[in-house]
Amino acid sequence: MKNKSLYAILFAVIIFVTSFFLYAHFFVSVEVAKPIKNVAYYRNNVKTAMIKPIIYHRFKKFWKAMYRNLRKKNVVYSLKPLYNDKINKIETYDLTLTSYDGLKLKGYFAIPYGVKGKKYPGVLLLHGYGSYGTPGWAHFFAKRGYGALSIDLRGHGRSRSVYNPGFPGLMTNGILRVKTFSMVKIIMDSLSSLRFLEHFKNINSKFIFVTGGSMGGGLSLIDAAIDHHVVAAAADVPFLSDIPVQMPLAKMGPYMEVKSFLKKHPSNKTKVMRSLYYVDTKNFAGWIKSPVLIGIGLKDEDCPPKGTFVVYKLIKSKKQLFIAKNSGHVVLPGWNLEVFKFFAAYLPKTIKLYHINKIDKKNERKRL
Repeated sequence: MKNKSLYAILFAVIIFVTSFFLYAHFFVSVEVAKPIKNVAYYRNNVKTAMIKPIIYHRFKKFWKAMYRNLRKKNVVYSLKPLYNDKINKIETYDLTLTSYDGLKLKGYFAIPYGVKGKKYPGVLLLHGYGSYGTPGWAHFFAKRGYGALSIDLRGHGRSRSVYNPGFPGLMTNGILRVKTFSMVKIIMDSLSSLRFLEHFKNINSKFIFVTGGSMGGGLSLIDAAIDHHVVAAAADVPFLSDIPVQMPLAKMGPYMEVKSFLKKHPSNKTKVMRSLYYVDTKNFAGWIKSPVLIGIGLKDEDCPPKGTFVVYKLIKSKKQLFIAKNSGHVVLPGWNLEVFKFFAAYLPKTIKLYHINKIDKKNERKRL
């Protein structure tokens, strides 16, 4: 009897253990198979989709802090008279401007000659990558009633004496960290230049404009997004516009520096793309409140138009497109006249502009 009882108990234990094993390893695995698959789907898709909002949150926090800190600093500059052109009614000055981090930038500042008792609008002129500011560009606007600053951004023109990674080299200088990235610093240079215009005694700070081409075009959009003193912005063939779209399509220009860098340092791709995210006009587009004019050359191989169209669609403020079907990466034909007309629409009638419809094609700006 005792043996039969032991066998019965042992048999019951075996049945229990076997049942538990089958439940844990078969039935449960069948039940949780679907959730596990969904978790994998979540990791591969939903979580990836959340990366951009997380980065955008940091992006927004970063730029708000950078601009807030800039606003706390004094505007430090010196002006040295160069010459007066009484015929064209222009006064020209050599400007030395202290940027946000203490770097001294050079520029040309031109104002209407002999204007007293009245303030005039201001315009910031931003050159392209590898180019520089010129007095002639400033004269172009000063002759028509603006206080115009043609700045040499760091690494360019006369400002290369204090910061000179060179070409190629500037585009990838410090690119592995956002705070050290050259393009972040150049954005801050342009914002520092806007502050000069806002503080200059003879400029009406309620009417500040910004325009530029290529890199200067991208900066014009970013400046309009960050600094709401900007009344209107005009961006010719803008660089940094939806970089993940523009860069693979680009056949020349500064994007080639980034491609070359990534070929040599493929393990740094995540860091590089993160830094580029912080200077992409696509991520600033929703901040822009002022009217915007964007010029696009449909044959542009430096800043392919596909990326620019994406940015244009994301801008919610009043906007206009200026398209040149047969133009590449150049100052688009007729662009300067369009800019003058575009800006004039946002000026009060009490501010007089001169020669708004007269553009001397021989002296029209050609360099980006």
